[in-house]
Amino acid sequence: MFGPDVSFDDESYPPTVRCLAPGLAAEVWAAKYRPAIEEQLAVHGAILLRGFGIEDATAFDALAAALVTTLFGEYGDLPHEKDADRVYKSTPYPAEQAILFHHESSHMPQWPSRQFFCCIQPARGGGATPIVDGRKVWGALPEDLRERFEQRGIRYVRNFIPGVDVGWEQMFDTTDRAEVEERCRAQGVECTWLPGGVLRTQQLAPATIRHPDTGEQVFFNQLFLHHTACLEPADREVMQSLFGDDEAAYPRSATFGDGSPIDDATVARLRSVYDALTQRFTWEQGDVVVIDNMLVSHGRDPFEGDRKIIVAMGDMVSRADLAAGPAPR
Repeated sequence: MFGPDVSFDDESYPPTVRCLAPGLAAEVWAAKYRPAIEEQLAVHGAILLRGFGIEDATAFDALAAALVTTLFGEYGDLPHEKDADRVYKSTPYPAEQAILFHHESSHMPQWPSRQFFCCIQPARGGGATPIVDGRKVWGALPEDLRERFEQRGIRYVRNFIPGVDVGWEQMFDTTDRAEVEERCRAQGVECTWLPGGVLRTQQLAPATIRHPDTGEQVFFNQLFLHHTACLEPADREVMQSLFGDDEAAYPRSATFGDGSPIDDATVARLRSVYDALTQRFTWEQGDVVVIDNMLVSHGRDPFEGDRKIIVAMGDMVSRADLAAGPAPR
């Protein structure tokens, strides 16, 4: 399936391709076997490439570029890796806290269909990138939750508060408010300027999608990264001290699309489903994981010591694309 220079283990998760030929040009191999990798992604949502000698952003960029039509270089939520236009640092988040499950940019009008993670330095302890299949989440949800999320969607509110969250200037890569307003209008995002240089955006997004290639229903959203119930208790206390009971003033919050609250018990119920379906693997230096961002969600476990994972994204998809047909490959 993947040629004589590698071994393939589809009993592990993610299924693992291990390079057996020192000096093999990873990007050349990847371009040749891209159709086989796509087949595995359609089934499993993720695949691990191990032992290909990926040691820096340049090699990672070349490998990722061989597996998509276009890499994306304009993602405002992550800082760029040094001297790399299409490779990013991972989310700068406290090591002692988990990053909860999400499909990258699923709350936005467009998102990457492919996401790549490369381990430059594994953590001394912890630091896994857990993965959950959104098809299985959808299948595990009780009918009442399916109906509510499918019919109402999710409304995401974000306040770009200086010193608290990433600034709107970084997110939009401009200091021109008129340009921000125009881009928001073009994407169907409501934006409001608040006192103190705060930009508030609100957007309605589906909580579930049908995958454009497989046709399967997927629970596809960023609820855990926005809902206030998912804040660490100490952080929630700080937010309450700053903003009182107005959760819409927090840096991030989420409701059902009609504005009705998603109660904390519902979020806890969902998190228990994700916890039951989580799959993990142990990072090794040079590992590259390819995920279908529309099939699987990912997170990050707390860790000890230094850890460096770099990120790339490609083949952007928009909601308009879903209506028009499959995303290009």
